[in-house]
Amino acid sequence: MNTKITISLFSLLLTVGFQVPSLAETVLEKVNRTGVLTVGVREDAIPFSYSNDSNNFEGYSVELMQLIHRRLEQELNKPIKLEFKPVTLQNRFSSVESGNIDLVCGADSITAKREQTVEFSIPFFTTGIQLLVQQEDAERLDPTQTTEEVLEGLTPNEVSIAFIQGTTTEIDLKPMYPEASWQIIGSRTEGLRRLRNNEIDAIASDGILLIGEVLKQGEDIKMYRLIPQQPLSFENYGCIFPQNNLDWSNIINSTITSSENTDLWNQWFNAETGRFPYERFSDTANRSSLEPTQLRRGLW
Repeated sequence: MNTKITISLFSLLLTVGFQVPSLAETVLEKVNRTGVLTVGVREDAIPFSYSNDSNNFEGYSVELMQLIHRRLEQELNKPIKLEFKPVTLQNRFSSVESGNIDLVCGADSITAKREQTVEFSIPFFTTGIQLLVQQEDAERLDPTQTTEEVLEGLTPNEVSIAFIQGTTTEIDLKPMYPEASWQIIGSRTEGLRRLRNNEIDAIASDGILLIGEVLKQGEDIKMYRLIPQQPLSFENYGCIFPQNNLDWSNIINSTITSSENTDLWNQWFNAETGRFPYERFSDTANRSSLEPTQLRRGLW
């Protein structure tokens, strides 16, 4: 009796047009059904996405996702609501993998391991791991500028470097400087405060994010320097979205390569006129002026 009632109810729901999502539903199918595109935004990834003084999301990535949203509306030929949801460093990938978030465009480095669980777009930004130091320490701490005398005069743990645990910085940089004193920080905000107070010698992170943190806090960028000038490693940022979504991927990638995004990129990052001036790097360029043995030895 109960089985018959259940089957009859299900049939009735289908008859009256109740929409039951498919387990294999693509992002475009879901958005077309619900009328909502859900995107993830980090609140601490300046200048890509962050909360401004009015507690609104701001940043290059926010505007890039708005461009993608407009192109999606054109593709579906209907208005779509754009819904922003906060994501964190820890849950950004799992939120996309689970299907709760349709798109995140932020400081998300493309790696083979991550590509096992989520899909990446083509790169929209290339940066690299650098050290933020106080200006007066730049020559002493720059592994491309220091002398053998300085190297020989340093002892293990004499130089302290702060990093955020769980990032590609930890994986890529720590082996280069095994004798440094590595200190975990919860955020770049904390790291800059500790650097300002001379509690650490350097912060290791993607160079563009370090610049963003300095400018957000209203500090004089001339008080600091990124070293070395050529990043120690290169990071390609890409948008992330659920796997097996070819049509969605095409919309995202065509937006990234569009003239509208070129104009947007220059508004934010042009080396002369951008809000966050930054030298454009290519991961196919000469990756470092240091030989591998020098990198492993480094300063510390």
